[in-house]
Amino acid sequence: MKHFFCLVTALTMLVGAVNAQLSEGTKVGVATGKGLNTDRSGVFWSSPTESSNVVGDFYIDSLWQEGSVKLNAPVTQFGGLESDSLAGITIRYNVLNDELEVLAKKNDIRVINASYLKSFETRNNGNPQRFASIKSLIPNTELKGICEVLSSGKLTLIKHYKPKITKPNYNPSFGTGQKNTIVRQDSDYYVITNAKLEKFNASKKGVLAVMGDRGKEVEGYLKEQKVALKSDLDLKGVFDFYNKN
Repeated sequence: MKHFFCLVTALTMLVGAVNAQLSEGTKVGVATGKGLNTDRSGVFWSSPTESSNVVGDFYIDSLWQEGSVKLNAPVTQFGGLESDSLAGITIRYNVLNDELEVLAKKNDIRVINASYLKSFETRNNGNPQRFASIKSLIPNTELKGICEVLSSGKLTLIKHYKPKITKPNYNPSFGTGQKNTIVRQDSDYYVITNAKLEKFNASKKGVLAVMGDRGKEVEGYLKEQKVALKSDLDLKGVFDFYNKN
């Protein structure tokens, strides 16, 4: 909670120039993350985007997890010190809206827009997970949003999350079809090497294609460990083997 109040203080200082033109009531709205009547893209700390008539799977993980955040640039926090980090906050990522939701307290959710994020980390059943802005890894890519960094090194493996949207197809004449927009989670794997991004086929053939300089060693690892390459953990394991040896 300490970090939450620090962030609210940081927001107030960041939008100081705007506050000079706002009423006292609106200033309170800014400080609490509510009531700021301006373009959402200019808001660092705000309320979640409302998505009416949209149902489905919005989150990388719908459960709240304790985590830490790295921002693109330092902000002035309580005490006058600048920091680009926040820790000990409870978070989850909304892929559809491209927002990091922060649980300030029960029934009080705030968001940090993806444009302010460099990376964030969570722990899933005790296992650390690192997520990063695609732009922070490959600035010139056309991809947007957040990816999970599964393995880092000579070959960096990432999993890019994206929403798969099915539009309503309701036919009022027959009373059939779906009235709501349906959202499902989708993802692709990419490999980063020499500052270049390449889509990755998660298979033995794909692994050997990118690790050809050590093909025999990698084949030996896959055989010895009986790796099926059917999960993120399997993929992480073989990439970690390649990067650490």
